[in-house]
Amino acid sequence: IPAAMRIFFLIFAAFILLAQIFPARGALQRQLHCNKMSGRCEAECLDFEEKIGGCRAELTPFCCKKARKN
Repeated sequence: IPAAMRIFFLIFAAFILLAQIFPARGALQRQLHCNKMSGRCEAECLDFEEKIGGCRAELTPFCCKKARKN
């Protein structure tokens, strides 16, 4: 394989890794919105918490908040 092709594949692989590591801009906005609602981003909400929205599509999909006792 020519050197230019090797460099291309290396750069392409680096872009894929960066896309996996850093969340999209929309995910950061959803995470900030969850924090403003006094919630936290988790993979699963606990039994005494309610789901009030979404944070990210993969690692922490739910925005959880303690449910009020009536």
